[in-house]
Amino acid sequence: MHQTTLAPTFLIGDIPIYGQLILAPMDGLSDATFRWITRKLGSAYSVSEFVNTLDYANQKSYEKKRLLFREPERPFSVQLLDNDAVRMAECAARIEAEFQPDMIDINMGCSAKSVCGRGAGVGVMRNPTLVRDIFRLVSQAVSVPVTAKMRLGWDETSHNYLELSELAVENGAKLVALHGRTQRNSFNKPARWAQIGELKRRLNVPVIGNGDVKNAADARRMLQETGCDAVMIGRAAKANPWIFSGRDRNEISIQEVYQLARFQLEDMLRLRPEDGVMPFRKFLKAYLDPYDIPREQMKTLLTTNDPLSLISLMDETFFTLGVRAGEPQIIDYSTGNE
Repeated sequence: MHQTTLAPTFLIGDIPIYGQLILAPMDGLSDATFRWITRKLGSAYSVSEFVNTLDYANQKSYEKKRLLFREPERPFSVQLLDNDAVRMAECAARIEAEFQPDMIDINMGCSAKSVCGRGAGVGVMRNPTLVRDIFRLVSQAVSVPVTAKMRLGWDETSHNYLELSELAVENGAKLVALHGRTQRNSFNKPARWAQIGELKRRLNVPVIGNGDVKNAADARRMLQETGCDAVMIGRAAKANPWIFSGRDRNEISIQEVYQLARFQLEDMLRLRPEDGVMPFRKFLKAYLDPYDIPREQMKTLLTTNDPLSLISLMDETFFTLGVRAGEPQIIDYSTGNE
């Protein structure tokens, strides 16, 4: 994944990180296949989709899928979501024992109403005592570094990210990733980067900036303007995973888009043979959006349930866009360590 002979860009606890662009954890997007693709393209480390420890404690099998990763994907962090510090610590210890992640991340940023309505995700930011307890207990329960992902606060009247970041670090957090929005202005208003710079100046652990990084130039600008150690890229990565190699979508050939999409579908079917097609569709739509595919053709692609039919339709679509059969792989996404 990286040249280990180089000096690391920064450390999370004792974990060396190489690079400054990271795929943000996103429910339904940062699955094992997409994380692997972005790591091959340059994302510096991986964070799982959130694992709801309320469900994990009750042995819901879908949570286990969120914990699968390839050995060369390390450093790999498992993100936990809950509003119960004791349960989070108990589950963190179990997850460390069974899956051996390199880090544990605490979700204090999810703004979905079903999550924050029960006081989890960004809802945790309304309860400083809970923040203190989560980081103290989880840090005591595991031997790996614990990190935080948070927002500016719940709303405009409660920007408490500085106070809570310091509380998290005092109780064991080794890194803070800050999304420059509150729960209330989810994605309606521009993310505020000045606060990321303020947090970086305040803390003695690495700070990652997140929010409104849409292209490679935005990532460079965030690093320059805020002084943060790295940048997390979320929604923009869905259509352009090549952003992690510093390239914008208009620089990517149709050949490379096709090769990535084919690998992604086949890998998702291998990991999830019973339901790999459905979650792949949102990526396929994003990859094809720039090409003005006729509406009926796109509808057929995005409603096909049979894997072999979808592969055939994809081949046909991409070949009409100029893909040449038998071209060598531009990037080899495979690994011997599955």
